[in-house]
Amino acid sequence: MTSEQVEQRQFAFIGSGGVCEVCGKPIIDKRPQAAHRIGYTKANLAKYGSMVVDHVLNVGMTCSLECNSGLDISMNPVECLKLCRRIYDYELRKRGVRD
Repeated sequence: MTSEQVEQRQFAFIGSGGVCEVCGKPIIDKRPQAAHRIGYTKANLAKYGSMVVDHVLNVGMTCSLECNSGLDISMNPVECLKLCRRIYDYELRKRGVRD
């Protein structure tokens, strides 16, 4: 696992509050799954770019493989665009850029 992947998972686990983002069950006693909201596929990498697909805001925590697929928004273009906007806004704020 790369240091970027470790950071993604830590960020997602802290952001989830230790509960599955799909079913709401505690994931501390289970084997947590890092789930990409916009799936990590060649098609999505080509469409959205690695900055979006690899971004910490694109990764959530789930309690199981079943819930992992429940976090996927890849087939919902409106939700994907909303997430892209959140990611771009996050990056702009991080760099001190204001509207």
